[in-house]
Amino acid sequence: MNDLHLTTTPTADPRVFDTYWMTGLIQKGRVRVTTPRLDDARTAAELAAAQYLLTVKNVCGHNKAGAGLRIYTSSGTIPELMAGISPKSYLVPYANFLRTRFLGAEVQHCESPYIWADELCESQVDFLDVPKPSVTVLDVSGVGPVELTAHAVEQYVARFDRKPEKAWRELARIARDVQPAVLLNRNVMNDIKHRRPGRYALDEKRSVLLVIAEPDRIGRLPRLVTVVHPESNARVVATNALAAAGA
Repeated sequence: MNDLHLTTTPTADPRVFDTYWMTGLIQKGRVRVTTPRLDDARTAAELAAAQYLLTVKNVCGHNKAGAGLRIYTSSGTIPELMAGISPKSYLVPYANFLRTRFLGAEVQHCESPYIWADELCESQVDFLDVPKPSVTVLDVSGVGPVELTAHAVEQYVARFDRKPEKAWRELARIARDVQPAVLLNRNVMNDIKHRRPGRYALDEKRSVLLVIAEPDRIGRLPRLVTVVHPESNARVVATNALAAAGA
């Protein structure tokens, strides 16, 4: 198991927090996090620091996902966010990485004292500016970078009876193998109703269809909103047809 211990303390600035971390008796550090103004900015800071430590600093290993990972947090709100019972909905985007790439990780709230947070934490100090929550991104063949939503991961696990801790890696492999697809004889009223027709990507070998929504605002990525078993009208788009459409 890989353990990540966290505790976060405020500073004189209400937007700046120090998150102390430990993955072993010697491997320790501190991340100074600057957040937007939020009612519970401390929890946002701890979540942002955790994502940075796991995905950028790789303190628990490179290309880590939820399998074999335990996170001990000083914020009781974080387990509530993962369980979907927190009233602090504005923090949900900050916890998205725990419900996508790191789904299946054990997350526990630990009370003080945090006797491990000592002077050794000053041996590694990082500075992190968080103007907005980060997103988990998949590179989907034929589409490009796509935001992975928690709903899509949950639907993949439920519909395909997959293990949560393996879902992100499996979806990443599927995303590399899919081809752009269309749904024949699709009811045009669906597109009129939603105004923004989605895109589809089909993995014929695994029989998996990705449903991708177009960006709803400038500067946003397309979003993988759900994963389904393809119906009989799903067809891969021929390469020459795609080229003709782009001409």
